[in-house]
Amino acid sequence: MDALVSSITGVLMILGLVALGFFLVKGGIFNDDDGRISNFLSGFITKVAMPAYLIVHIPQDFTPKTLIAMGGNLFFPIASMLLLLVLSFFIVKLIHVDPKHRGLFQSLLFNSNTITVGLPVNMALFGTKSLPYILIYYMANTTIFWTIGVYMISIDGNHSKHFNWRETLSGIFNPPMVALVISLAFVFLNIKLPAFLVTDLTELGNTNVPLALIFIGFAIAKTPRKDLLPNLETITLSLSRFVLAPITMSLIMLPFDLPVLLKQVFIVQAAMPAMTNAAIMALHYNADYKFASITITQTTLLMLIVIPIIMFIIT
Repeated sequence: MDALVSSITGVLMILGLVALGFFLVKGGIFNDDDGRISNFLSGFITKVAMPAYLIVHIPQDFTPKTLIAMGGNLFFPIASMLLLLVLSFFIVKLIHVDPKHRGLFQSLLFNSNTITVGLPVNMALFGTKSLPYILIYYMANTTIFWTIGVYMISIDGNHSKHFNWRETLSGIFNPPMVALVISLAFVFLNIKLPAFLVTDLTELGNTNVPLALIFIGFAIAKTPRKDLLPNLETITLSLSRFVLAPITMSLIMLPFDLPVLLKQVFIVQAAMPAMTNAAIMALHYNADYKFASITITQTTLLMLIVIPIIMFIIT
C-alpha cells in the first residue's frame, strides 16, 4: 500500500510540474516563440544540472564493489533494444512504412528518451535509490542509439553525409556520459571533492528534475495541433514504445531473480518517449526530421497517460 501511495505521489508531482511548464507558456507568462527559453532549459539540464547531479551522487552512493556487481545488469536493456530492433524489421513490412523514413522509424522504435525524460520521471517515482539502475539503462541506450540508431537514420538520407564514427563517439560521450565516467573514476580512485564544491554541485544537481519536467510542459504547449493528429505509423510507434518495449523488457527479465526496484526502473525506462536526439540526427543526415519531431511530441504527450497505468501494473 505504501508503494502504491508513493507511486501516485510521484506521478502527481510529474504531472504538476509538466502542467506548470504548460501554463507558463499558454498563460503568456513566458514568451518562448523564438525557442530561447526552451533551448536554455535543455542546454542547462543536459550540460550542467545532470552532470553535476551525477558527479555528486555516484561517489556518495556507491563503492567499487557495488558498481562492479551491477555491471552485469547492462545485459537486460541491451538485449531488450536489440530484440526490438529485430522486431522492427517485421513491423515496417507489416504496416508498409514509408521508405523515406524507414530507418528513422526503426530507430525511434527501439530507443527511448532515458535521460532528459527518463531520469526525472524515475527519480520522481522511485527516489534517489533508483539512480544506479537509471544509469545502467542510460549507458546501454546511449551506446545503442549513437551506433545502431544513428546508422539506421543515416540510411534514410540522401547520402550527401555519410555515417561518421567520430561524430558517433562524440554523441556517446555527451556531457552526462562524461560526468558519469568522471564520477566512476572518483569512486574507483577514492577521490573526494572539496566540501564547498560538493555543495555547489548538489544545488545545481537538485534543479535537474523540476527543470526537466517543466521543459516537457514547454514542449507540449508549443506543439501545433496538427502535429498531435496520429496516423498508422505514429500510432504503431506509440504502441511499440508504451506496450511492446516494456513487455519485451519484462519477458527478458522474467527468468532472472532481480531486485524489484531494478525491474520497475527498467520497465519504466523502456516505456519512455522516443529519443529526442533522433530528430536532430535526422536533420543532420537529411532524413525526415519532421516525422521524428511529430513522433517525439506525440509519445512525450502520451507518456503522461501511460505512466500512471504502468505504475499501477508494476506496484
